[in-house]
Amino acid sequence: MKRTTSLVAVGVTVLALLALVVGAALATTPSGVTPTLLTRATLGQFVAHNDGITLKSPHHSADVTNVRVDIQPGGTTGWHHHPGIAVVAVASGTVTEYDEECQKTVIQAGHGFVESHDRVHLVHNEGSVPAVLYVTFITRTETPQGVTIDAPQPQGCDKH
Repeated sequence: MKRTTSLVAVGVTVLALLALVVGAALATTPSGVTPTLLTRATLGQFVAHNDGITLKSPHHSADVTNVRVDIQPGGTTGWHHHPGIAVVAVASGTVTEYDEECQKTVIQAGHGFVESHDRVHLVHNEGSVPAVLYVTFITRTETPQGVTIDAPQPQGCDKH
């Protein structure tokens, strides 16, 4: 029984590593994008309520990470997703976000969007001026990868 359990564990590990390698090989490459880590901190377990807004991580320690993302005209993040939640504020310029169905949303300076549920998307600066985004990520403290995970381009969507 122990041998079967060990073989299953090895098989799952090999499949997970293969998925990472294949996913990275099929991922689209960012271009014209410069992320700058501003800060990262551990929040621990928490529950916060104020003015009808609730934010909580009562069962797991959470980290908060703040990143400035500069996107040049024509620049693209490449297809990717995030662990946890990302709250994005567009500080200047205009960006277009494409979801996995290739539906686009145009976001201008002074507006923002929230990314969650591990959904694949791409952010593209289709304008003529640089765009600046400030992103706040909230992830589990033990998240092994970074705050952005490359992903392959969805089938039927020609944006990259």
